[in-house]
Amino acid sequence: MNALCLPDHLAPLLMHIEPLLAAADKYQLGEAVSMEWSGSEVVDIHLEGTTFKVAFNPSESVAQGLEVRDQWIAPYPTLAEMQQQVAANPALVVCGLPTERGCVDIWHHLGEARAVYCHHAGASEPQRAMLLAALALDYPLEDAVTLSRAHARGYLESHADGYGETGWPMTRSLFPRPLTANHPECDELGWVSKEVAVAPFATVDREKLALYPVVDTADWVKRLLELGVKTTQLRIKDPSEPTLPGQITSIVEAGKQYGGQVFVNDYWQLAIENHAYGVHLGQEDLETADLAAIQQAGLRLGLSTHGYYEILRAAEFAPSYIALGHIFPTTTKDMPSKPQGLSRLALYQQLIGDAFPTVAIGGIDLSRAERVWRTGVSSVAVVRAVTQAEDPAQAVAAFEDILVRNPTE
Repeated sequence: MNALCLPDHLAPLLMHIEPLLAAADKYQLGEAVSMEWSGSEVVDIHLEGTTFKVAFNPSESVAQGLEVRDQWIAPYPTLAEMQQQVAANPALVVCGLPTERGCVDIWHHLGEARAVYCHHAGASEPQRAMLLAALALDYPLEDAVTLSRAHARGYLESHADGYGETGWPMTRSLFPRPLTANHPECDELGWVSKEVAVAPFATVDREKLALYPVVDTADWVKRLLELGVKTTQLRIKDPSEPTLPGQITSIVEAGKQYGGQVFVNDYWQLAIENHAYGVHLGQEDLETADLAAIQQAGLRLGLSTHGYYEILRAAEFAPSYIALGHIFPTTTKDMPSKPQGLSRLALYQQLIGDAFPTVAIGGIDLSRAERVWRTGVSSVAVVRAVTQAEDPAQAVAAFEDILVRNPTE
């Protein structure tokens, strides 16, 4: 069991944290969290195999912990100044930095600062409460910060008359927007972004989305298309594979022959050269791939995500679909994130709604497919469930029997 230990001076947060933990338990969003009291002046959070501290506005640095700065007195520091400070200090978390038109939350990520922005901040104690609750539920920092701002805004709206219910934030309008090059106020705010602004990407045919096998050879792509699969992806992990260019050429031709939506994983330059249908990229590629070239070439773009912040960040670039994962433990790829599980997947799908098609991926086999499909995702990606099946044709047919959307849904 995880534990969240509050110091005495933060006791008023308890009335906000307990309903959040109850909601998390109701929706099965993580391990159970016990509430305890800290013998120090900071918050102690105990997760499986690790312990860290959270201090609000400390007068000095905190060892093995986060330093949350969320109290501001005018004149406020500029966003550019805080971006540099957070980039240089992995422990620093900035919450509710006032700007002329709203507030910004900033955290450290791999040597740089990332941020979300909204026009009204919401309530301060609920914001702190959700930050701590989400961290205790083992959400990554970027999701904890994002959730905390959404909850603060939702709490203020639901308690406008002094009364209201405290629940888990689910409405897209409550969530802040990531500051990226595609945010209309990025330059005005003075935020420096590594990405490049890009127009929306071409859309996929939603009618062809359901089963989405991800395979490692062009032969498998052709075989699946022959079996009637309408959407598939070639993922070859080794960029030095000598047959890579030829395999991409082959799948592009096969996709045109069978009318399939065939995506290339990672190798966007080759995808453009071969006039591929689409390319699938990871979050890290948003700063390195030439998104404008991909968009201008008319390729569809699928983006991987692993939580609230990455979903919202992906949405800023208006991709052709958003992949949600990994849902269950998987051995096909080394993953820096933890399995999301069905409950979190359902909330991610509710957050996205109909704005973009969604693809659930990671450890999904035939026994799990129906439960994944019930969350409302547009498509289910599989790897070994088809390629390692005794009878791939029978496996494809079995998946397609499950992945049928009722027209009234």
